[in-house]
Amino acid sequence: MSMHVRIVCPEFNAFEGSAVFASIPSTDGEIGIMMHHASSICTIEPGYIRIAEKALGTVEHTFAVTRGYAQVANDELIILANRAKDIATVDKDEVQAEIQGFEEKLSVLSENDATRAYLYNEIAWCKLLLGA
Repeated sequence: MSMHVRIVCPEFNAFEGSAVFASIPSTDGEIGIMMHHASSICTIEPGYIRIAEKALGTVEHTFAVTRGYAQVANDELIILANRAKDIATVDKDEVQAEIQGFEEKLSVLSENDATRAYLYNEIAWCKLLLGA
């Protein structure tokens, strides 16, 4: 017995498949979801979604996600996030190079430049990709 899980981003579906268990980083703390979970909607914060496809205690997929929403209903978990990426596909050297590039851009901006917020968000995303 398994539930259906979808991780949806604005431009693509990051994941769609069956799972016996999933954990999500809600704003109220990490929540575990299994079959027959009560219907609910919650907000999620940047963190990791862990998916066990075959058995409890195993993790076949770990996704880094940004803020978003999760809905559980009728043995289906739908996660809507601005960004999601399977950690197994992350090239750590490439992400480190991106962080360095963003930090270099930050070093030449004035303290009042609005671009700083964008660069800080990009650095935070990169660090999330490296932290799993």
